Amino acid sequence: MLLSSAILISLLSITLFVNCHPVVVDALAEEKLQNILNTQSVEADSTIISGVVSELIDTTAGDTKCQACINRLLIGKALVLTRPDLIAPAFTRWCVESKYSSNNTCYQNYGISSVNGSSEGSNFADLLSLMDPTGYDGHSYCYFRDYNQCPKPATPNVTISHLLPPKKPENMVAPEPGTEGTFNVLHVSDIHIELDYTVGGEANCTDSLCCTPQSVKKSKLDSSSPYEGHWNSYYDSYYKENGTFVKGPYVDVFNGSVSWTPAASFGYYHCDPPERLINSTLNSIVNYSQKKNLSFEFTIFTGDMLSHDLGKRMSYESTMESEIRVMSDLKAKLGAKPVYSVLGNHDSYPYAEMAPEKYGFFNKFSSNLEMMSNMWEDFGWLNPGQAQQARTHYSGYAVETTLGLKVISLNSNTWYTTNTYNYINTTAPDNFGQFQFLIDELIASENKKQRVWIVAHVPPALGGLPVPANIFAEIVERFSPSTIAGIFFGHTHRDQFEILYAGSGNDTRTFQNVLNMAYIAPSITPWNDVNPAWRYYEVDKKTFSIMDMHTFYTPLNETFVNKGDEPSWEYEYSARKVYNISWPTTSPLNGSYWHYVADKMKTSVGMRQLFRSFYSRLSPSVSNCLHSNACDNDYCMVTSFTDDEYDRCIAGVSSKA
Repeated sequence: MLLSSAILISLLSITLFVNCHPVVVDALAEEKLQNILNTQSVEADSTIISGVVSELIDTTAGDTKCQACINRLLIGKALVLTRPDLIAPAFTRWCVESKYSSNNTCYQNYGISSVNGSSEGSNFADLLSLMDPTGYDGHSYCYFRDYNQCPKPATPNVTISHLLPPKKPENMVAPEPGTEGTFNVLHVSDIHIELDYTVGGEANCTDSLCCTPQSVKKSKLDSSSPYEGHWNSYYDSYYKENGTFVKGPYVDVFNGSVSWTPAASFGYYHCDPPERLINSTLNSIVNYSQKKNLSFEFTIFTGDMLSHDLGKRMSYESTMESEIRVMSDLKAKLGAKPVYSVLGNHDSYPYAEMAPEKYGFFNKFSSNLEMMSNMWEDFGWLNPGQAQQARTHYSGYAVETTLGLKVISLNSNTWYTTNTYNYINTTAPDNFGQFQFLIDELIASENKKQRVWIVAHVPPALGGLPVPANIFAEIVERFSPSTIAGIFFGHTHRDQFEILYAGSGNDTRTFQNVLNMAYIAPSITPWNDVNPAWRYYEVDKKTFSIMDMHTFYTPLNETFVNKGDEPSWEYEYSARKVYNISWPTTSPLNGSYWHYVADKMKTSVGMRQLFRSFYSRLSPSVSNCLHSNACDNDYCMVTSFTDDEYDRCIAGVSSKA
């Protein structure tokens, strides 16, 4: 079905030509429309919205899912140029009435945001005003953002090679570790504080985030909870400022309870953590470091402070409170040493949104960046110049540590698939200017033979759009292995790694082609089906390469039946020892080491099972690799640095099946 804009034309009294080019509005019609808008009544607005909703619903008649999605964008494009204020109510009503998504998702994606609830309708309107619906913009949006309504479009060949200086022979090899010894760096990620976590709240809910006062399960509880008489950890416990644990009074959650699975004191696998679990985590770090007499030179925090609750329950005030609480907890527990932080996809209002400054919408997000930059400066983690850099670079900054390592922090919302603004001018290599910032910092470090760590939240292969993911990989390839000593992400909540190889295609995944790798940190939150964890790295003092990685976790399920006692934190594994790779003790755990781990995973179910055990930190939900296909794609996952590489790997494996 060809898109007809007749309804919009008649309702708006304006001539519109909608195709792959911007909508054209002639001057006479524009003047006529302005007269209408100047006297527009609520009743007339309702008529326009009804007409738009009817047109949106009609897009599904006789069309493929892909064409229907493109047509909806075209309708939105026509409307936004005249009445941007009607985008949110029209698309929300269409989404609900057509049952395109759940009501909650409809309001999240298209609703009007306010200080009392987070929705993305105004961001969607911003997108429609500038995007090309029938080009790569629209097809990317319909695949990545709108539930695979279109097939994945072929990624255009976009490069920033003209910004990269030629690679000198001396930059083709990594420096060898020295004899000066190592120092330690702490890595924590994905905290996701649940401010309204409630002991006794429904932990196995069917609506939004569980363990809150609003959490419910669709089926009613006719009798007592099946956990009555089995689970016993229901206490109003807390930690004092000095770290002392107070169990507090018992909470009788089974007396008149309507919860199938009442939430225990320290959390559940379908919930984000109460602050007491965050404090337990940080206390375990402090206690271990004191017991072993080791110190951390600094900490990297790879993002996500806010919970996974519905946008309508996330107010601007609760967003700010979550960020302040998490940062303050880190400062209080970890002391004077700096915490180099990034913002995650949850650390914005609305969720995951960040606009390029050049498009005119950046002011919607500047207040959060200002607050976080001020806090990092006030806590002494950044100096005034670095904090100003964060304010003007979407929270990105570069810091030279006391030992000489440079840490570059990036905002990965600039490549995240859920950021609405990433579907404007999708073939441009650097809409945010962030890659230019990264290149400039890397060139400066390369020129003085300084080693660099890059920290961000979303791994490009696990939530990044293809064009920026490929650009990032191009930059990493250019400055590896001599300058970039480490890359660190969070986001997935899983314990993972990714290897970058030279070239493309499955036959390039060889030892000779290894360029670099990235560590993806486990989360503190137990959502979804993982045990809380933290880790630290042993780092070579000369090269800043990772010599070993140590991960710790708590078996959360044991806290359901421990009568309210503190969680027990346990040492999980050493990355150097656990995989049984023959590797020189003086060599770092670089991409070449992890290539050998991945190579074993390719052929050994036992190795995949070991990886999967650490993946979710020995939680009750660890996949069984022998008796299911849950682990079949793990090799492609760890050997792909971009979304395109992952797809090529999966296609190659499937063709051989």
